[in-house]
Amino acid sequence: MSNVEAAYRAGPGSKLSVDKAFYNSLKGTEAKRTLVDTIKIPMRSGKAWEVPAGHIFRIRVSEGPQVGDFNMWNKHDPRERMWASRSRQLQRAHVSTHDRLWSTLPFLRPMVTIIDDSLADYGQDAEGGEFMIY
Repeated sequence: MSNVEAAYRAGPGSKLSVDKAFYNSLKGTEAKRTLVDTIKIPMRSGKAWEVPAGHIFRIRVSEGPQVGDFNMWNKHDPRERMWASRSRQLQRAHVSTHDRLWSTLPFLRPMVTIIDDSLADYGQDAEGGEFMIY
């Protein structure tokens, strides 16, 4: 299932095209970043936090296999929010490095670009678990 291609493909000059060199430079050790905060979210709970435009955030599983829901909203206009089904169409169900998570209509723009993926080689576990957008 993880080999299923996106419904739409990026071509030269396409809105789906990603500047891979730019995003790769953000994850390198030469990138100058400052840790602003660390939030630990206990199992079976939730947390909202603000990520200003242009900032980087990391989601990391700290202990054992986990399942989590992830949603985004535009702080200045909560009508714009992550659109999982459109992200799946424009990218793929199993998002990874350089994929984007897109917002709802009428905005339809990338809200996040994934710059690294520590689960890229995870594959599927014995219970059928994978990293994917539902």
